[in-house]
Order: sequence, then structure tokens, then C-alpha cells
Amino acid sequence: MSDYPAISFHYFDLRGRGQLIRGFLHHHQVPFTDERIVLAKDNSNWPVIRQNRDLTGDFQKLPFILWGDTRLNEVLVILDFLDRKLGNAAHLNDLDWLQHRQLASSAFLDLLVTCINLIWSNVFHPQANLPATTAIVKKRMQAHLITMNQTLEEWDWIRKMADRPVMASDAVLWEALDVIRLTFNDQVRFDALESLSVFYAECAGAESFKALLARKVMTITGRPGEAEALLVIHNSLTED
Repeated sequence: MSDYPAISFHYFDLRGRGQLIRGFLHHHQVPFTDERIVLAKDNSNWPVIRQNRDLTGDFQKLPFILWGDTRLNEVLVILDFLDRKLGNAAHLNDLDWLQHRQLASSAFLDLLVTCINLIWSNVFHPQANLPATTAIVKKRMQAHLITMNQTLEEWDWIRKMADRPVMASDAVLWEALDVIRLTFNDQVRFDALESLSVFYAECAGAESFKALLARKVMTITGRPGEAEALLVIHNSLTED
């Protein structure tokens, strides 16, 4: 598909829940306006921004994409829409399509969002003990990765990805693995998990995703003091 309507993608100037969509569009060379919403240090401008539905969509939240006249919030809905609009769904049978949707959901919710929530945890819950929370999340994350690796092996994911375009599920999983690497300072490991490690290194979209990230330094989340929070997480991991 080479003819596109006007497209704009609205998200904060960070990775969070939006970078995977930027990366997916970038890989497929879809022209779009990358509208990066900049918040004040105290987030005081967010209520005004949020009420502007041309910036935040029908649910007044981000990410938000405008594809011509189509307005979409919700990450997984956006991803499904993009796969269909780019013709990627046509490369899959019904079972494969369902597998891709399951993988996208699990990689997003169980891996990526879990990392984001961990980084924010003692802001959302001031009484939370970040090192103790990290220890719990680390064990759960490693279990999720083992299960996901087994599933990718059973689904023959690595062989099949050579015969199809980069799908939205690939963009989600690659971003999730990269954020896990950064969040846990390489101490939640997947290098011994063959399918995941091969995917992370050899996914056809990996170079595009990395190239886009290299253009601009960004935080993972919008949390004030993210660097300090990550340092606490990393130091607590060395104490395991």
C-alpha cells in the first residue's frame, strides 16, 4: 500500500506505550506526523491538553492516532487496525492471526506495561517498597519469558517470521524485550531462551526500531526521577 491519508500519531515525548507504534510505522515507511505532547514538570498543563479531543481522541488519553478521518485510542486496537490497513493480515490464516493478537496482548500487558508500572510503583503507591516490589516482579517476569519462549517454539515463530512482513506483534515484543533489558539492567535474561533471543537479534524490524530510537534520547516513562528509580531497581537486583 503506497497511498495514505494524512496520519498523525499523538503521544508523550518518551517510549512508554507509544514507541512500539512509532517503530512499527517507521519500519513500514508510513508517512506520519509524530505529535509529541510535552508536559510541564508538574504535569499542570495535562488537564487542558486532555480536554482537547483533537489531541487526545474520543477517550481523552494517549496514545491517539488519526488515520485520515479515523480516530483511535487504545494500543491494541491501534495495532490491530494498522496490521489490517497495511495489508499484513492478508499474510496470515485465521489461526496465525489469533496467535499474533495473543502475542501482542501478552507482550504489551505482561511484559511492557509491567516494566512501566514497576518504574512508577512507589509514585502510585507511596508506601511501596521498590526493592521488594522489584524482587517479586523479577520472578514473575522471568516466568512470563520462559512461557512465552515455549509458546514461540510451539508456534514455530522464528521460521514463520521469515515468510511474512513485520507485524504489529513483532513491534510490541521487540520493544518489550528492549525495555526489560533496560529496566532490569540485563538481570532479567532471555539470552538462554532461544526463540526470544533469536527474535530480539534477528527480527526484520529490529534495525528500524533501533535506528528510530537512536534519533532521540528518551526516558522509558514520564515518571519524575526515573533515573533514580531505575538505579534503585538495579541496585536491588544486585542484592538478590
